[in-house]
Amino acid sequence: MNTLIILLDGAADDKIPEFDGRTPLASFEKPFMDMVASNGIMGWTESRPYTHLYLLEFFTGKRLDTPRGLVEAVGLGVPVGPNQVAYRFSPAYFYESNVDWAYRVTPELSSSLQDAMVRNLDMLGDLNPRLYFYEDGRGVMTVDTEDVVPFPMPPTPPSSSKFPMHHFGDYIRKVASEMDGLSIIPWGGGSLAKLNGHAAIPEVKNMVMISKSPSALGVGGLLHVRRDVVDNMWSGFQEAFRLLQSGDVFMHVEETDDISHRRAPDEKVGMLKEVDDLLMENLDRLIGHRVAFIVDHGTSSITGQHLNMKVPFAVSEVVEPSEPTVRFCENEYNYTPLGDLAKVLLDHGTRSDSL
Repeated sequence: MNTLIILLDGAADDKIPEFDGRTPLASFEKPFMDMVASNGIMGWTESRPYTHLYLLEFFTGKRLDTPRGLVEAVGLGVPVGPNQVAYRFSPAYFYESNVDWAYRVTPELSSSLQDAMVRNLDMLGDLNPRLYFYEDGRGVMTVDTEDVVPFPMPPTPPSSSKFPMHHFGDYIRKVASEMDGLSIIPWGGGSLAKLNGHAAIPEVKNMVMISKSPSALGVGGLLHVRRDVVDNMWSGFQEAFRLLQSGDVFMHVEETDDISHRRAPDEKVGMLKEVDDLLMENLDRLIGHRVAFIVDHGTSSITGQHLNMKVPFAVSEVVEPSEPTVRFCENEYNYTPLGDLAKVLLDHGTRSDSL
């Protein structure tokens, strides 16, 4: 029996008024997820502010604080020298008194933003910056320095547009002036000195990680876990079903978090339903294997912010369909420390489990 672990990124949520005070996960029947929660064990663990911090602890059993920029550089295959800092950068709109993170950047606007960023790179001069773009105006920047600037980090908006930008200030403001206020903020900077103590627990070393996210793929790269890069969750699941026949698989669904940041609870429910429907449609490929669901943090469909909260997990061997008795959602049934969770999920069914 092999195991498919599915990370529903940011799937936990606030209670939504239009859902009669229920969270998106609790608001509707999910035949497959609810079946797993009903037939096996369901519980909760700690959330972490960002996916990479959750995954580092999940895969190593240790709470690590590796900077996001360095993780994503590894995920993108970006070379980082011993005297360089790697930042993640994200698009943001600069107004007279405030700044808003930009979560909906069209391909056309993203292309224009990239052009403006490249056109003005000489303003960073001695830092010898290098840009690596991936999507929606996001990417990684490396600079020749050992100094890390503590920029504001999404999704929390900066308290004002006057936050310290140090040697990046003129560059950020110049791009904003050419793009009607749209620019970027580099954040999560880190150097190779932060790479001590990264080793996956033995139970996950032969697992395949499937994701489109540089953050998740970077964790896999740091821990020497085999990675499979996909374009979206639909192609990812097909690859997961194929690989499950020969070994354990970790499947990252980033789309649930992306929709949450847009503050669209109906769309979040629709995405969760798509995941559940896809699993039910492939039930015959999953019977006899173990499936687990985990959630890394909450993301509010009301505010668009990450939530520090108890996040659910569930695991069960997949058998013939049966009527679920519980819903997979936020709960307080059974606490498992995040550092122990991978072992618990992979061990389920090999011993006596109870709530």
